[in-house]
Amino acid sequence: MRLRSIFQISFLSVILCSSAFAQTGTTPPATPPAPHDTIWHHELVASLNLTQVSFTHWQAGGINALAYAASIVGKSVRNDTNTTWTNSYKFAFGQTEIGNQGIRTSDDELNLESMLTYKLGTNINPYADVSFASQFAPGYQYADTGAGVEVSNFLDPAFIKESAGMGWVLSKAFQTRLGVGVREIITNLYNQYAADPSEPGIHKTRIEGGFESVSQLQLQVDDNVLFKADLDLFDPIKTLDRVVVHADASIVAKVSKWFSAQIAASFINEPDISPFTQIQEGISIGINYALF
Repeated sequence: MRLRSIFQISFLSVILCSSAFAQTGTTPPATPPAPHDTIWHHELVASLNLTQVSFTHWQAGGINALAYAASIVGKSVRNDTNTTWTNSYKFAFGQTEIGNQGIRTSDDELNLESMLTYKLGTNINPYADVSFASQFAPGYQYADTGAGVEVSNFLDPAFIKESAGMGWVLSKAFQTRLGVGVREIITNLYNQYAADPSEPGIHKTRIEGGFESVSQLQLQVDDNVLFKADLDLFDPIKTLDRVVVHADASIVAKVSKWFSAQIAASFINEPDISPFTQIQEGISIGINYALF
């Protein structure tokens, strides 16, 4: 089962990379493209945010701090006559150092998704989707004493979801989809993420079928202000009352070609991992440049 999951990760990475670099050759086509030929559209934005404060003989009190956060967010969309192939990818990593507490990870995200939609000529179309999520570096929980305990690592855990259903494009700003799927959780050392309350014992992997609902909103609030929100719900068939919720919301204000300000928040509700809703929020100002 683990070999199958590793193959799925490799396959997803290959199709994402192939889509991102397809149609970028410099040799012009031999003949002009027909109206219904394949059309690729690529987006890739790199961001870097830095925060630094230092005190020397500062009588009012304070503590030295240094923080950075870097991310690459992209999308490659292939439009054919009958299909749309959308590939999304997000890589984010950040660290913080406060006083003598050492360097701690403040952001760590690896997300890949590939979705194929068949066009029926209406606003409602069938789709098939596969997504993968994990992290790059070890994750720690810190006690009041400052000591850190490692609780996660690269591909430990890793989450894979495969689904199919019907998608509805309500407008350019909002789209949603509803389907059935399979969610796989892969672990190595930190098996608590794959724990199943209905099956006692230690499990390195967990596979469950269920229903999914994914909604995306992208609203241009002003000429230079964009509001984005994503809501991902997965409801396991065996435990319909324990819905897995992943939600993100952000407001991005473009200050200039290079600089932007952002307010962002993420919400995770995994009933089998924690009885509490996990919340991450942040405000940042930094370099935000569209590579293409």
